Order: sequence, then structure tokens, then C-alpha cells
Amino acid sequence: MLHENHIKAGSPSLVSAHTTSTSGKSLPAVPVLKQKPKGQETPLQKKEEDIIQPQHDSGNGATVIQRKPSDWRNPAHASGVKISEVLQHQPGYFSTWKKIVAAINEYKALQENAYAQRTQKLDLMTTLIGTWKEGHKDDTTERVQGISGVLPDLEELISDEQDELKFVFNTRQYTTSESQYTSKINRDVSFTVVKQGAKLNIVSDDPRIAGYIEYDLVGYSIQLKHFEAQPEGLGLGSVLMNEFAAFASSMGIAIVDVQMAALSAMGAYEAFGGVPRAGSQVAFAHRRGQYENVMGLRNNEQDGEHIAEDHDDDTYNNFINEEAKAIGNTKVNKAEFENPDIGKENLDRIRHEAEEAHKAKYVRNVPNVKRVARLKALSGFLSYNIAALLNKTAGMVASKWDMEY
Repeated sequence: MLHENHIKAGSPSLVSAHTTSTSGKSLPAVPVLKQKPKGQETPLQKKEEDIIQPQHDSGNGATVIQRKPSDWRNPAHASGVKISEVLQHQPGYFSTWKKIVAAINEYKALQENAYAQRTQKLDLMTTLIGTWKEGHKDDTTERVQGISGVLPDLEELISDEQDELKFVFNTRQYTTSESQYTSKINRDVSFTVVKQGAKLNIVSDDPRIAGYIEYDLVGYSIQLKHFEAQPEGLGLGSVLMNEFAAFASSMGIAIVDVQMAALSAMGAYEAFGGVPRAGSQVAFAHRRGQYENVMGLRNNEQDGEHIAEDHDDDTYNNFINEEAKAIGNTKVNKAEFENPDIGKENLDRIRHEAEEAHKAKYVRNVPNVKRVARLKALSGFLSYNIAALLNKTAGMVASKWDMEY
């Protein structure tokens, strides 16, 4: 049968992706089960490959939903449509409108990352529009009325671009405190977190200590793109998430969505307080129910909630095995970091014991199936309340790290 990497993806829902109160994405449609010919199988026998997953980033470079000058010259883009309508109105020979049209055409030719030039050109348009409106406020000629009719769309477009450029500028200017974090347990473990481009990087004199959080800008918000820290088990992740929460909070962002969460790490994501996106509860509950059903959870008056004896799906075991491998790797990396001479035999033993302990803890039963179904469903709707994340990780950091500003 098909497994996790064969699960079908739903159609893209950009623009606006991961919609919350601050992000600019629309929610994925409520997932549905594919319909099969009557009599082929009952709804309770649906398999994991029939669960429609929300669209995720491919991992090969996320789509950043930001306005750019090329949109203004693209006839298929909403901005391009508006600009085409604006430019249909011809200016008089000495008209201020002629200068506005020239500024629009110059803006269209700018590169996306020409932030200063874009800001200057948008500011010029705003000034010229104000001048034109003042000079034609009592003009009722057909040409002037036609221009007046398209000005609101142009002004809205300019304003939106200016707001996004201010947001981009603020994120680019942000710097971390570059505090020195030193482990309370092992004083040899220390590092700082430095913002470099679209990443918050761990910087340490010890090359074994590394990690980063990468983000994307989407409209006026931020999406968490990638998160990793090595060696695992030292608490590096809590520092990164705390620094990320401080960054997002300083940008005035209340909610951050996660683009693509690794299933084997979903327990950790949830431990940081990950919750379904606002407005996605119905879709999230529906998908969670689908996974519960696929993994054998049944409920009837006679038996109540129970695991069906005749289910033949290995989704649950696959998930637990992947979690066990990740936990085994974490234990091994931590042990090797603390004792570089520990030896392969001891590392193999540590890995085996960690993996088997996890599998023994999470045998297939009702509570454990519900846990896995929740985590698998949550991976498609994961978001963080920044205030809650900042508060939660602050406690984690304080328990493991001393900070020197």
C-alpha cells in the first residue's frame, strides 16, 4: 500500500496562504475522502493515501508572497490589471498625470530587491497624485473624471506596496541582542544567536554546536520555513524558538504559521505550543478523524471507543517507528557530544534502547492512536501564537541557560 510520501496533496491555496489574523494565506479546503465505486470498500476501510493533505511547500525554496514591480507589468496579475486600466487614460501634454504615468512605467521596470528606489518612486507617485487631485478638484471634464475613477485603485496599490516595503525594511533591520547563552549544566557549551538574512543562526566557537531558524515573508507576516539544532537534547531549540518569537513580536506579528513540519518532529513542535491555525478547526478536526479511522479507531454503543481487530493499515506503526528513529538519533547525538570517546558499541546500545522504549510506550491503543492522529493532522495546520510561544520558551530557556548581555 501507499505510505506517507505517496499521500496526495490538495490544490494550492495561495494567495493568501495560512490565513490567520496576520498572515496572508487562505485556508485549505476542508479535506474529503476520494469516492470509490460502491461496494469496493466501506468508509471505515479508507486508507491513508485517500486522505487529502493540505498543500505544503516542496522544501526546494518556498514561494514568498510579496508584491513586486513585475506584477505591475503582468497582465495576468491583479496588480497588472489595475495598472492597465490606469494607463488607458492618456495625459495632457503638460499634465501632472503625464508625470504619474512616467513614474508608473519606471516603477514597473525596477527589480524586486531595489527597495530604496521602489520606495522613492512610490513616494513620488503619492506626491504627484496629491498635486493632480488638488489641481483638478473642480474639473468635470470627461478625461479628468475618467482618471478620477481609476485613482482609488492606484492609490490602494501604492499604499499596499509601501506597507510591505516598510515591513521588509523592518525585518531586514532587525538585530538580535546577541546575548551569550551558557549551559547551566555544561559551562563549556555556549553560543549566541545572530540574525543573518532570513535566518536566526546559532554561532559558537564549538563547531559541533549549530542550528538555525529560517523564515519567509508573506505579505505583512512571517512564516517559519525550517528549524533545526544540533546536537539535539541540549535545549538549543528552545533558545532558537524564543529568539524567533522575540523577532516576530517586535515586528508586531501575533500569529506565525509553519510551512512544512516534519512528521517525526511533530511532538517537539506541539511541545512548543503549536496549535491549529485560527479558522481551521473544522478542517483540522475532519482530518484528525480521518486519521483516527485509518489507524483503526472505532466507536459504537456496544464497545465504545476501541481499536478494530481487522484493520490492516500500518500508518500508526510507521509514525511510531519514525518517531523512535528520531529519538534514537537525539539520544546518540547528545551522548556523543557529551563523551566523544563513547564508542560505536555504546552508541548502538543507546540508540536501540531509546527506540525500543519509545515503541513500548506507544503501543497501539485508543489514547495513542488519538495522539498520532492529532499530530499528523496538526502538521498541515500548524501555527504559533507568538505571545504564548515567547512566554513558554522563556521558561524553557531560563531553566537551562544563563544569559550574558
